[in-house]
Amino acid sequence: MNDSYGLNDYSFDEFLEQRKKVDFYGDDTYLQKVAAHYAGRDAERLHVSLVDFSTVLSTRWAKLAEGITRAEVQPFMQHFDAYGHRIDRIVRPLEMLQLEREVFREGLFSSTTHPLESYTKRLLLNELGDVGLNCPIACTDGLVTLLRSYATVDSPELMQILKHASDGIDGEFAIGAQFMSERQGGSDIPANVLEAVPDGRVYRLYGNKFFCSVTHADYAVVTARVSGTSKISVFVVPTWLPGDKEKERRNGHVVNRLKSKLGTRELPTAEIDYHGAVAYPVGEQGKGVSIAVAMVLTKSRLDIGGASAAYMLRAFREANLYANFYANFRTVFGKRIVDYPLAARQLRELRLVAERTTAGALDVFHHYQSASAQGSDEALRRRVFQSRELVLMQKITAAQDAVDAIRKAISLYGGHGIMEDFSCLPRLLRDAMINELWEGPKNLLLTQIYRDLHRVSSWYSATQFAFDILQGLDEGRIRSYACELETLLAEPLTEAPSDHLLDVAEEFEKLCMGMFRARQELARCRVEG
Repeated sequence: MNDSYGLNDYSFDEFLEQRKKVDFYGDDTYLQKVAAHYAGRDAERLHVSLVDFSTVLSTRWAKLAEGITRAEVQPFMQHFDAYGHRIDRIVRPLEMLQLEREVFREGLFSSTTHPLESYTKRLLLNELGDVGLNCPIACTDGLVTLLRSYATVDSPELMQILKHASDGIDGEFAIGAQFMSERQGGSDIPANVLEAVPDGRVYRLYGNKFFCSVTHADYAVVTARVSGTSKISVFVVPTWLPGDKEKERRNGHVVNRLKSKLGTRELPTAEIDYHGAVAYPVGEQGKGVSIAVAMVLTKSRLDIGGASAAYMLRAFREANLYANFYANFRTVFGKRIVDYPLAARQLRELRLVAERTTAGALDVFHHYQSASAQGSDEALRRRVFQSRELVLMQKITAAQDAVDAIRKAISLYGGHGIMEDFSCLPRLLRDAMINELWEGPKNLLLTQIYRDLHRVSSWYSATQFAFDILQGLDEGRIRSYACELETLLAEPLTEAPSDHLLDVAEEFEKLCMGMFRARQELARCRVEG
């Protein structure tokens, strides 16, 4: 009998070997070009730093990230120790603890790390596809930004927390979180009912937060209603008071349960009850909504832009490797996958949207940084407003485009595309869908843009706004966008729905996303020179 009878000699080995050799930054000439464009005179220094960073990221950290995604090592709760003490320990895999410790020791938010270097490194980290790492990084970014604006010598606890999160203490770096969602809704911060009761220099929190991601964090930015008032304030709440972390004695709160989610499964997300937790006030009392949005949510939305670009870059690379290496052996109807125009077109579309989104992400980040300058002149006032709206438009557009791009990459894989242990694509798809909702779903952010443009109309017209953010585009095209924007803003999109207003809402969504994609394409053209 022939021993080879029925054997299949197809092999994935060449594809796997090529995948192992990939250097996320070193092999991505387009990302190098974008980073150099925005770094300007610091391009060479940034390049050297990213080369070193990517060497570790593409090997050791990528291997650790693969181990974390296994279903059998997902986070779980241990509410009590062996002696009946309530500890609410969140058990996570060793690979996650190692990866987290090594990445945070890079000092991404150190006072010595340039913001562009930090942002570009975080974009690369998102290519790992491990939101259990990258969501804590994004939340820590918000915590550091908040404290750099409000921590003073009069609040030594906040100064210590800032040092712990930005530059580390004895080589250990703190992790931040943000707990704002309650049962009545995640995005409606003014409706928070968690109560903050004054207790000398600090406050005590009482009540529930319903959706708390990065539950393992050292500190959380929490919104709450100050007792006896009708307005929201912002607080920083330590998970453990000094000396209590080792004893697993939490600061006046219990973790009810971990949430079961569609995506971001490596990230602990919980429901928390506060029973008198010590909380440190941040900023002016009653200004919590504006502080939370300006300092915390804006940074998270910026990070979603970078994450979306990273997901697309990874999805294109995975699809391109599959099509060009595995498909060299596997043929369909006698030809390689990439030899069919319909498949080749999908690859081209993946590449172009990834490049457009990457250039756009660095463009919006650069605009955000320039709008953070000090001053009160009219030009800066407009630039700050532009930055706010561009962040919202990017979050809406890039998050949706990422889902579509990853779905396209999966289709190029065929049946292999839905296998959880074959590639990162199924995980990226689920996590990208979470990014569509995280920090506000599309309908809410579009409503915010509509309200914002009405709010500033007395000193900044929608027409001028369109010309400012699309400078460099054909003037006739800008004028067309501006005219349509003015027309749609004249409609009462915050009133009760009607058939007419539903059509208007659809057009407003298309317009906002179309304008932002035009902005992304402008950024891509500038990078290409």
